[in-house]
Amino acid sequence: MKIGTAVFTYNRSKHTEQVLNELSKNTILPEKLFLFQDGLKNENDKVEWEKVKEIIRGVNWCETEVIEANQNKGLANSIVDGVNYVFEDYEAIIVLEDDCVPHPQFMEYMVQSLNQYAKNLEVYCINAYGWPVEAKENGTDAYFCGRAGSWGWGTWKECWAEYEREYTLIGKIKKDRKANERFHIWGQDLESYVLGNVKGNCNSWATFFALKIIEKDGLCLTPYNSFVYNIGLDGTGVHCGALPYEQRSRSKDELLPIKLPSKVELVADYQKTYEGWFSWTPIEKKLECYNGVMEQWIKMLVQGYSIESYLLKKQINKIAVWGRGKLFNLLYEQLSCVKIEAIIESYMTDKCYKDIPIISSYEITDDIQLIIIIPIYDINQIRNKVQNYKNIQVLGIDELISNVNKEAELY
Repeated sequence: MKIGTAVFTYNRSKHTEQVLNELSKNTILPEKLFLFQDGLKNENDKVEWEKVKEIIRGVNWCETEVIEANQNKGLANSIVDGVNYVFEDYEAIIVLEDDCVPHPQFMEYMVQSLNQYAKNLEVYCINAYGWPVEAKENGTDAYFCGRAGSWGWGTWKECWAEYEREYTLIGKIKKDRKANERFHIWGQDLESYVLGNVKGNCNSWATFFALKIIEKDGLCLTPYNSFVYNIGLDGTGVHCGALPYEQRSRSKDELLPIKLPSKVELVADYQKTYEGWFSWTPIEKKLECYNGVMEQWIKMLVQGYSIESYLLKKQINKIAVWGRGKLFNLLYEQLSCVKIEAIIESYMTDKCYKDIPIISSYEITDDIQLIIIIPIYDINQIRNKVQNYKNIQVLGIDELISNVNKEAELY
């Protein structure tokens, strides 16, 4: 099977150089490497854009074709046009963007997977990135889920032929009971990207491919430990911003043979594993939750009770709070004897807030007695992330205030 490899670039020379350097060290080199560079958007980008042009034109360690756009297309159009171009002559494709640094066995994993599942109509996509979830081990290096990713991926010409930017697709999926069930597991967050595309503040191609796979009940091979590492979470990218993000990468210390599952089926306990992982909450729901909490909080204060007095009565004096916002500020102002040891966030945009360290869920220490969750609309997803801390109590801010009010009614 003919497999083309594509790398998409624009104006990040250091990122591009690192991606290509690591790709050149892979155990298998591309059959042919297509190097796409988007057209110049503005003069401020020109210096870096010229550096990237020089880098991609200098690749000589495999057969290459450099395709430079005459005008700026944007990320989505660049990738869609580029993939279509490769599929004019190739049966399958491997795709990297300029911030996804490949593991030494990235190409080996992708080529082996594309060949092994080429004739299986259930498999639509090969993911090189594996989400940091506790997926059930199956004795191999990868498993099947229902979500396509964009941090290093591959697919076949027949599967890509079904791709289309169909804005009514979510509506169609929601009208079908089984498809809607899949959507709630694998793609709730995609709705926000579709809305972003409509509003013009998002330019995502991957959203529509992921939705099409959900509609078709397709499967996506996904590694337990990623074969790529995203270095674009540093503020230089268009979509990701500057975000510390957990990435579980395959070890480079010993390059072991790659084992792929022989049975094509969803990973065991997939519903529990991915529950809430791709969730999305509309602003209306967030406002509803906020108003409900404030109503209970006012009731508590009118009765002369406080969260701090309740916590001290329960001998809790060291807590962590998940999330910030107005509710966090209210809580912070009402605590003096109870110490907030840390603020927990999935996407840490700051190192501290009000002199309180901001940490990830993987940095929680054993001295924390209670975790209070502010974004209660995401509580199931957050509970999954802290489920390994068996000795730490976890309460939504609404549950905590409800407990205070119930105790107040007893006296």
